[in-house]
Amino acid sequence: MPLRSLLLAALIAPCAVVAQQAAQAPVIVATPPSDAGRGLVRVSATEIRHYSGDKKPLHYLVSRDNGLTWKDEPAPASYPPNFGGVPKESPAFAQNPLTKEFMRIQPAGDHVFISQGGLDGKWLAVTKDGKLTEDWATGDRKNLITLGGILRSPLFIDNGKRVLVPGHSMRRGSEVNYSDDGGLTWRKSKTVVSAPPHRPGGEHAGARWYNAGVEASIVELKDGKLWMLTRTSQDRYYESFSTDRGETWSKGEPSRFFGTLTMPTVGKLKDGRLIALWTNTHALPELKTAVKDQWEDVFTNRDSHHAAISSDNGKTWTGFREIILDEHRNRSDYANFGGSEDRGKHQSEFIQLDDNRLLLSVGQHKNHRRLMILDTRWLYEKSRVCTFADGLDSWTHHTYIPVIKGHSSYNRKPAAELVDNPGKPGAKAMRIGFLDDPSLVNEKSGADYRRGGATWNFPNGERGRADIAFRLGRDSAGMRLSLADRLFNACDADIAPYALYTLKLAPGEKIGSETLRADTPYHLGVKWNGVNKGSSAEIFLNDRRVATLPINAPSPNGASYLHFVTLAEKPDSGALVEAVAARVE
Repeated sequence: MPLRSLLLAALIAPCAVVAQQAAQAPVIVATPPSDAGRGLVRVSATEIRHYSGDKKPLHYLVSRDNGLTWKDEPAPASYPPNFGGVPKESPAFAQNPLTKEFMRIQPAGDHVFISQGGLDGKWLAVTKDGKLTEDWATGDRKNLITLGGILRSPLFIDNGKRVLVPGHSMRRGSEVNYSDDGGLTWRKSKTVVSAPPHRPGGEHAGARWYNAGVEASIVELKDGKLWMLTRTSQDRYYESFSTDRGETWSKGEPSRFFGTLTMPTVGKLKDGRLIALWTNTHALPELKTAVKDQWEDVFTNRDSHHAAISSDNGKTWTGFREIILDEHRNRSDYANFGGSEDRGKHQSEFIQLDDNRLLLSVGQHKNHRRLMILDTRWLYEKSRVCTFADGLDSWTHHTYIPVIKGHSSYNRKPAAELVDNPGKPGAKAMRIGFLDDPSLVNEKSGADYRRGGATWNFPNGERGRADIAFRLGRDSAGMRLSLADRLFNACDADIAPYALYTLKLAPGEKIGSETLRADTPYHLGVKWNGVNKGSSAEIFLNDRRVATLPINAPSPNGASYLHFVTLAEKPDSGALVEAVAARVE
């Protein structure tokens, strides 16, 4: 069905389900026992476990039907206790493809363990002189090796001949521990991969917490080259490459993936395709009270997780889709709900279930983390439609009460609302306007989050068309529509410099030869013909081509978001968004 017809059908029957999906959307199947990022391990063709980081009791979540159903079970007496780390962080596991035995490591202060007879067999600890010992249960463990730093999961490369374990220091960056004898003796890479600190400037009045290229994730490419992606304090993840199996690495440089102070995960599927899992979100501008070199003052970019897939060794990527939005992202008590600790949907790990499906562990905090099944075919879809038949479930539409609570968090309020559509009885629309609420202002920090807005994700494309049905209120100041390549906060009024294409929709505003009027239904089409420098978009109004819009900010990834934010600086009647649709080439 053509996109225009699809949108019209949705508007005529707003309560109908309008979808043409080739694969099932991501499905939640369980809650992991500890935060995502470590802990998943395949035991057999049908059994998968997610181990907990708890000190006592020692236990894991297990599925014996390849990820569909789960239950909690105690670990056998032969399983070593979690000597290091913290209970909310699981140990990491990897199976040696040559011996079929398992390696277990844990971040911060634990040891290297290798199984004998599988996960439920005997566990031996690696000593500092490269031997294996059963004597790890005693209080004196000074002879056992400890890999320093905060560690990611082991990765066997070169057909199992070498194992890599990335580790990091927040201020120094990432280095790689590697072993050529199955984990008995270890050396460190000669290179530390780092990223520069964040500096105030532009939209930022303050600086961010300094992460010098950390939580590295590594994948072996088809040509044997290694690709590393690291978390940074910048607006992008940094990348580095190694051509000598991890001993030396290229200088860290900005990658094509956007994201700030969140963990990336990259990996390879059995057929050679690459998968990337990360939080493709632009944080709000840093305030003048932001303090650098400590924990981040507040996180405003951890309410989503994204996935993309590459079939050409990482040259091009498809998807950039929200695989999950945080169920609690709109809570008025978000900051302290369930206790004061890290929360949100960043951090992830995956296991391949079959040719097309992956099991994902995503998120931090017992109320936020999830085990999910992702069908990779869903990442190749080309269109999406929203008529608000499901309310605002598919939208990010919260703003912030700018007083820090709990662990680096703000409580939230709605930045857009679902209302009856006056032009279509029985239908709903999304209203965007100025929020007359003093709790959204903090004069000391300079925060003012009263601009109402909302943002919506669709499959990425370098070319495509977005269609929006809208109308403007009689005294509306209008709204700004932006086509973006990442999630910007709904209340972010500073998106314009970063948007691929941006357009003002307000009474009296001219689009080409057309002047927008209040209380008038419009169907706007934005057909973008590229995302590189010199590209442009054709603008259609009620099916008539009225203008050409030059690109505002090029993108390496194509468009994947619509963002609306009010232009009002005082209470107004707002604007109604009645439906949106997008199709990419």
